[in-house]
Amino acid sequence: MVVRSTLTPAALVAVALLCIVSFVGGGLHAQTQRAKRDEEFLRMLDKVDAAQLELQNGRAAAFKALWSHADDITLSGGFGRGVEKGWAKVDARLDWVAAQFSNATHENVRVTADVSGDLGYVVQTEQIRFHPPGEARELTRDYRVTMVFRKQVDGWRIVHRQADSQLVQQAPITRPSIVCACTIGSSLSTTRQVRCSRMVFGSSA
Repeated sequence: MVVRSTLTPAALVAVALLCIVSFVGGGLHAQTQRAKRDEEFLRMLDKVDAAQLELQNGRAAAFKALWSHADDITLSGGFGRGVEKGWAKVDARLDWVAAQFSNATHENVRVTADVSGDLGYVVQTEQIRFHPPGEARELTRDYRVTMVFRKQVDGWRIVHRQADSQLVQQAPITRPSIVCACTIGSSLSTTRQVRCSRMVFGSSA
């Protein structure tokens, strides 16, 4: 059985135009939502920059406010040690970090940043010039950094930060260790010694 359309040519054209408008409108809506999400994420990165400067001047509150308080968050900081997991440990670690800095300036260079759904990330280099609290000397620390963000009910929040100072490429060292001694015959309790005129060559005991 053949079913014949009862729509007039004009009606068919109207239906086709409606479909086209719906398709284009849906695409424009998706683009608008993506642009809005990207703008929100970029504003979050600006907040992180400002909060890090606060942290590096001894004030941790602003930076801590940008972190998720979930149990799965992690921090692998530039001062070393292991990976902190969960808000309680990250919170305590950030307080400790703030206490290491004063009179700091902060510069960073974004390498890349992107958002996909409710996750975002940034890769950047950072340079911090600061004074240890109570000291006149200025120190500089250079880091390569990765941060991961998650969109939560209260907005974007940091869920992971990794920072390290491994900015110079280094090949593995395979030659035997050489231990310098101030005087010939110095006690090196963890090595076997072979005396020579200027140095003591040691290997693990």
